[in-house]
Amino acid sequence: MEFILTIDTEGDNQWAFGKKLTVENIKFIPRFQQLCNKYFIKPTYLVTSEVCDDAFAKEIFTDYLHADIAEIGSHLHSWTTPPFQDRNGYRYNDFEHPFATELSNDLLTEKLKYLTNQIEDSFGIHPQSFRSGRYGFNGYLARILAENSYLVDSSVTPYMNWSGCQGIKGGEGGPDFLDSTPLPYEYKYAHGSLIEIPVTILPTKFPLNRNKKIAVHYFRNVNSSIPLRIFRKLLFQNQPLWLRPYPWMNINMFDNILGEAQKMQLPYVVMMFHSSELMPGCSIYRTTKNEVENLYNLLERFFILLHEKKIASVTLIEAAKSYKL
Repeated sequence: MEFILTIDTEGDNQWAFGKKLTVENIKFIPRFQQLCNKYFIKPTYLVTSEVCDDAFAKEIFTDYLHADIAEIGSHLHSWTTPPFQDRNGYRYNDFEHPFATELSNDLLTEKLKYLTNQIEDSFGIHPQSFRSGRYGFNGYLARILAENSYLVDSSVTPYMNWSGCQGIKGGEGGPDFLDSTPLPYEYKYAHGSLIEIPVTILPTKFPLNRNKKIAVHYFRNVNSSIPLRIFRKLLFQNQPLWLRPYPWMNINMFDNILGEAQKMQLPYVVMMFHSSELMPGCSIYRTTKNEVENLYNLLERFFILLHEKKIASVTLIEAAKSYKL
């Protein structure tokens, strides 16, 4: 099993609707990269359109690429990636943030090509790894990624259902990944293919971690069932667990996720979080300097745990290439 660290690298406070987004959080990345270097972790920075326009981002990420200590991929936020349209939900950072899957196929294709070209111009590489903003992903997006020479996506969030989340008002909401496998798989097309390596999200408590049907039934119905809500309060808090450094996570929870992943024989485990979490007050998850220090302490303990378990680090592209061998 190998470890993939993905950072959704984006503007400050993405929920500041209707405002021009800044990217001050990028100045906090060098300290994080130093921690990664210390433990031989090679992160994958999935960058948005606004990051591509930032001079400091261009400098540091180009340096990281030349030193071969990081990977740069694409992170499509439909609300900050041109082209835009003058209607609700389609303007720059509008008060509605649509899932990519709510866009027309033509508009989604245009936005993907625009972001891909931006990354080529800013960092001198053709991106081959991808994550969709708000995890908005479907078969059409997989196909156009393959057509645009992407190798790997990591947008799928197993055991999660985003269909009840608001995107465009009156729209479909997000995708339903409750039945999705946490294992990698491949989309095959006549003119290419795409590897899906899902974000690692796993139930870690019995019986949810032993029976997929029970787990899916529980997660699909827990919000509408009083008995299941009682079970959640008493037994299943924070289930399923994300391999993500939320403020309530601890090293034992991370250890439990790794244990479940090994039992399932996952070839890769994928951690994700946002670049904004590295800057105090830039994310709802890390509002103070002390909370950012807690994040660093947790990450360092986790990197040490990976070393003790002899779990090596790879990027999304490296994993995809290995998977296809």
